[in-house]
Amino acid sequence: MEVTEKEIFDIAINSEIRAKEAYEKLASMTKSEIIREELLFLASEEEKHKEIIKKIAEKYEVSEEEGKKVKLEVLGEFKVIAEKMSDIIKKPDVNIDEIYEVAMEAELVSEKFYRELSKYAATESAKILLEMLADMERNHYNILKKQYDYITRYPDIYKEEFYDQLMKDINFNF
Repeated sequence: MEVTEKEIFDIAINSEIRAKEAYEKLASMTKSEIIREELLFLASEEEKHKEIIKKIAEKYEVSEEEGKKVKLEVLGEFKVIAEKMSDIIKKPDVNIDEIYEVAMEAELVSEKFYRELSKYAATESAKILLEMLADMERNHYNILKKQYDYITRYPDIYKEEFYDQLMKDINFNF
């Protein structure tokens, strides 16, 4: 799929906004203060990513007319996961497992998106920033995967309020 540079920045910014909203929704659904704080941390990370992308876009002052076309293989997949994120945020009775599954998929697709985009960076510093964003997305996936594994392996304990105390008692900080 070919898109202009401006469209790429718009897509990336919207994706970061949706990811932030998904993490905030997840945080509101959990009874665990520890998990809630971790999810709110991820939401704040997505906000930072959005600001980084905005600064890159401003630096290049990309306009709709003059932007060159770039072919990104991952863009179709990226748009699909962005729509899934949007849909899941709007669902009033969404299952927490489902949000985790979509959020993990979104982090992996975002990682691919930023890695592919880095190949087209106009400067070395832009390339490094995009590669760093890709690495951060992989780290977010790893955080979510760990929590998802707990949810699916210990669903009764995870959903109980004593989960926080259990984690504090065994001094397991994540």
